[in-house]
Amino acid sequence: MSRVGEHIALRKWLGLMDPITVSMGLGLFAAGGGLGWWLSKTHESLDGLSDGMILLQEAQASTSAMMGKRMDGIDERVQRLVAGLDGVRAAHPELDGTILAFEALQGQGESLQALETLVAGIALDADHETSPLLAPGPARLAVSLLETIDDMDYLTAPDARRIALVALESGRLTRAKDLLLQSHASVPGDDVTLRVLEHTAILSGDVYERRRWLDERLALNPDNPELLRAHAHLLATMGDEDAHKDIMRLEALGLDTPADRSLLSGLRQRAGARSEALEAIESALEEDPSRSDDWCARGEILYALDEKGKALESVDRCLELDRQNGMAWAIRAKVLAESHGRSSESLKAAIHAVALDAGGTELIMLKSDLLEASGEQVKSDEALEKSLAKHSTDGHLRAAIASRRLLQGRHTEAWDILNTTPEGVTHPDLHVVEGRMHLANADRLRDGTGDTDQSLLVDAAASFEAALEMDRESGIAWLGLARVQRLLGKKDEASETLTRARRLLPDEDPSAAAESALLCLDMGDLEGATQHIDAASIRGEGAIVSYVRGNIAARQAHLKTALTYFDEAIEIDPTHVRARLNRTSIHMATENAQSALDDANVLLELAPGLALAKLRRAEANMMLSNWEEAKDDLEVIVENAPHHHHALTQLASCFMAMDRPEKAESPLNEALRLAPEHTEAWHQRGLLYLDWAREEAALNDFEAAVRCDGSHIGARLRIAAIHHKAERFSEALAAWSGVLAIEPEHTVARRRREECEMAIATI
Repeated sequence: MSRVGEHIALRKWLGLMDPITVSMGLGLFAAGGGLGWWLSKTHESLDGLSDGMILLQEAQASTSAMMGKRMDGIDERVQRLVAGLDGVRAAHPELDGTILAFEALQGQGESLQALETLVAGIALDADHETSPLLAPGPARLAVSLLETIDDMDYLTAPDARRIALVALESGRLTRAKDLLLQSHASVPGDDVTLRVLEHTAILSGDVYERRRWLDERLALNPDNPELLRAHAHLLATMGDEDAHKDIMRLEALGLDTPADRSLLSGLRQRAGARSEALEAIESALEEDPSRSDDWCARGEILYALDEKGKALESVDRCLELDRQNGMAWAIRAKVLAESHGRSSESLKAAIHAVALDAGGTELIMLKSDLLEASGEQVKSDEALEKSLAKHSTDGHLRAAIASRRLLQGRHTEAWDILNTTPEGVTHPDLHVVEGRMHLANADRLRDGTGDTDQSLLVDAAASFEAALEMDRESGIAWLGLARVQRLLGKKDEASETLTRARRLLPDEDPSAAAESALLCLDMGDLEGATQHIDAASIRGEGAIVSYVRGNIAARQAHLKTALTYFDEAIEIDPTHVRARLNRTSIHMATENAQSALDDANVLLELAPGLALAKLRRAEANMMLSNWEEAKDDLEVIVENAPHHHHALTQLASCFMAMDRPEKAESPLNEALRLAPEHTEAWHQRGLLYLDWAREEAALNDFEAAVRCDGSHIGARLRIAAIHHKAERFSEALAAWSGVLAIEPEHTVARRRREECEMAIATI
């Protein structure tokens, strides 16, 4: 038979063979080509492989009548081959994936399991830049298996990514992306997967997908300079104005380069190229002045260029053509709000804009402000409530309204707005307002010990940090965190955080300068505090500026000046708790007990839980000899804060003044147990023992008071008097001299010292 005839006969015979027999035959061909190099070195049972191949070649020249018999021999040799493969697998476990792959391709194994085993050798942190992923042979087998498998829903995240890399390397982009998305769904926070997904977006030319994956990578590593630069360039390419935020973050981190600054300059120039935009829109209007949207766009550009009059003319022309253009009404409202005597017109425009859902949060708040300014407080509140109900999922609006309530001193309402936020709604400003609420609570719940403050401040810090996780460019969040750190005594951290806040906040915002001044005060730097508050005052006077100036004056012992500044702060903001609390202390220091009492009562109306105000009221009542009222307040404080050693000491003073000394010793002992360095507790207990005629015990306590505070004049006078009375003139002389060292003009001390000198001289 001719060679052509043999081939025809063989093809007919193969057509009659069952699929399993064909697969076995083809498997032998593959085994002969792919495994020959290592099968020759294995067990003798594989020696028959070459015979099998010869048999196959001979079979091609045989007639169809002889093929059935020949195939029986082939089946026997296939069985010997499988047994040989089992031997190889036992001797070389690293080849397990390759063997499983051959078995799967021959229809004798599970393809997905074989593929998982085959790619297990790819490193866990491998990505699209890893080369090679697999050796050439296993790589070809993996691709072959990949083509035979449709369902890969049950892969683990690492295996899905490994197989995706194989698909990507072989040019199967769609399959790779599907597998990567599967891996990402299982483990959303894996940066390796996100990195490869970003690469697939680049390969497919999808800038929006690339932005998505870059955003997620930045959320995991917000201060990575390379990610920030890539993000900035991508947004710049997309024409997104937020591109400048990435460069500003690099600047805030101190990691910006000349290239970064060049990009930022270009972005700012692009954002500020309004003149060119204005020329283009005016050219369009010359050609067709009937386009209302173009008139509105022209008004928006003119408003941004601070040409308010022309902007108003332009939006009015727009409204002549289209009364339902919400943005035109919004611009009109903003222009008229800044125009003297036109607030009623501005209000009408704002009402139109809000009704048309234009202008966003800014216009909703402007409408509320204008209603309040016109004396319609109830309507102002109702307008905000209506807008919040309509836009309940708008986190930015919800935060703005909560912030408004906080500034108005309506804390319960502010908390209600935050606590009724629908599930899943979030915004950085919501966390910022929550942090500010915690700070306000700390101001209203302080007891003077610092312990209560700390737990509230930790909550505030958590809120500001949550805001920064969402938006690293939130200057107000950095500022809030800096204040928390300062109040917790973390001055170095506060200084670094403040530096970052100043870089991100607008230049006209005085809050960062005011906070810097307060930090300088805490660090004892009065000159630095003055410089910062002077800088803040340039950007606008306000309650915070007067408050800080009052603190500086008080620290310098200029009490009258401090009082004037605190008066100014309270006149601007009657709800300013810290300014009123500090003014109470000034009244106490100047022995104006009634004014101190009045301020303390107002504070307790503003903040009923402010234990520090209750303490000031008790001390003012003590100065006015209202012992019973003072005692009642002090007992409440001690009941709520048993660790309050100063309140315990003052409570003991009340009992002594009320001729109930037997009730004074216990609180004094507790105060000294809690605070062994508390001078006044030693002094008060010394007075108690002196009243009980226990002069030796009293002397010991007065001396302990002086050890705690060498300038305590009362304790020194008592020590000198005890020695003088006991005629221990040498000790008395030294004690009276100690008093005069502090108060050189003290008449009694001077006279008693002379008596001691005369007594010693006559001995």
